[in-house]
Amino acid sequence: SVMAGNMYVEKDLLKQPPYLFQVAGSIKEQRIFRTFIPDCAKRKLPSWMKKNLTGDTHGKPLFDEFGLNIIREKATPVSKFDEIASVFLENRFSAKVMAKVEDKSVCLEFPVNHMNVKRETRQWQVETGPILIPVMGGNGGAFDYLPAFVHFNSFDKMDIFHDYPFGYRSLGLLNKGVLSSVPCNIKLFA
Repeated sequence: SVMAGNMYVEKDLLKQPPYLFQVAGSIKEQRIFRTFIPDCAKRKLPSWMKKNLTGDTHGKPLFDEFGLNIIREKATPVSKFDEIASVFLENRFSAKVMAKVEDKSVCLEFPVNHMNVKRETRQWQVETGPILIPVMGGNGGAFDYLPAFVHFNSFDKMDIFHDYPFGYRSLGLLNKGVLSSVPCNIKLFA
């Protein structure tokens, strides 16, 4: 995520109200997911906010010009503690997660923004996000995306925290927005 700013101005560089955003897209279609950062419990959100409070643009064209600069870098799978510990200080991890969402197979690939290693006990843990998690809809297979945070310290399950932005979705949210021990297949790369 990136904190939104007013582009090419002399002062007031930070947009008000402040929000984080992520862009997901291809050359033909883009989405911006906005997440407002409240500075008080009852901040009034802009009228253009969507019902999911992320300001999803729902696939509407956004840019006159949109280019992708995908840089392919060699990535080595790491699956043992010694492999993880040996490249830990480089801080160049990414993850690939294969999971089922209802009856669909999904593949999530994302950079790892934060990782812990405890050498004395040979333990590691990934804590990263926000990443976009697919959420299945009720109309024959259509889906949407939800910004979420993921934590994992094994290769067969992860916890997902989807109360994001913090506190806005928490009222009545099952398990306080945490999906624990979600079965999946995780591959870690460095």
